[in-house]
Amino acid sequence: MSQKNITDIRGTIEFLQQEGELATLKKRVDPINEVAAIQVALDNGPAFLCENIKGYPGVRAVANIFSRRERIAKIFDVADWKKLKFKCVDAIKHPLPPVVVKQAPCQEVVITKDIDVTKTLPILQHTPRDGARVMGSGNILVSGKWARGGHELSFKRMHFRGKAWASITHSPGTHTEAIVFMDHREEKIPVTINICPSPAAMMMASAGGVHSIIPLGTDELAIAGALEGSPIEICKAKTVDAYSLARAEWVIEGYI
Repeated sequence: MSQKNITDIRGTIEFLQQEGELATLKKRVDPINEVAAIQVALDNGPAFLCENIKGYPGVRAVANIFSRRERIAKIFDVADWKKLKFKCVDAIKHPLPPVVVKQAPCQEVVITKDIDVTKTLPILQHTPRDGARVMGSGNILVSGKWARGGHELSFKRMHFRGKAWASITHSPGTHTEAIVFMDHREEKIPVTINICPSPAAMMMASAGGVHSIIPLGTDELAIAGALEGSPIEICKAKTVDAYSLARAEWVIEGYI
């Protein structure tokens, strides 16, 4: 049995397979309604890996990693899921800063021309009544002076209305609302959208931290690193003055 590795999504998939926590779907699935329907059907069941996505040859998609509390606890080496909150508190108290690397898996292939996000990534339509295909899997990373000296990491819903541009939801009261509408209003804010990073990064991105405990300017990647047990690797973006999660599977670079 290989050593457990949750520093990237591929190692996490391997671990879930070993633990009997992953269903692999080889039959072709449609990103329009079907994948989302499978997610709902397998809620509180196994995570699943789609190996054959209609219209996207060679692209795989993984989902429902966090759909069962016991599985989350297993990923982060906690015997009882009810005790996971204490590991999170310890990570907040003892953060582990990220490290910058020059060679990154997320930059093995770089596309800078003729970008068409919806033809490259299998963005889901979740129900027949949805008015659009909306990406919910992207982790927005804002760094440095744009995040009051810290690293701000969060999930945002994105509607790609054109080949290379999208509208992004900034919920009231969030750190990104303060960045976009207060600190840097009417400025171009360089960001990266990181898809399928490590479970710790995804969990930090999804957390609604109380601002008196995790204020804007906090190094949220350092909290994720402590939760993961090793520093999160980041790399300089190729086209904007920002950083990417080096072990993410896909990264979109751009501006808000």
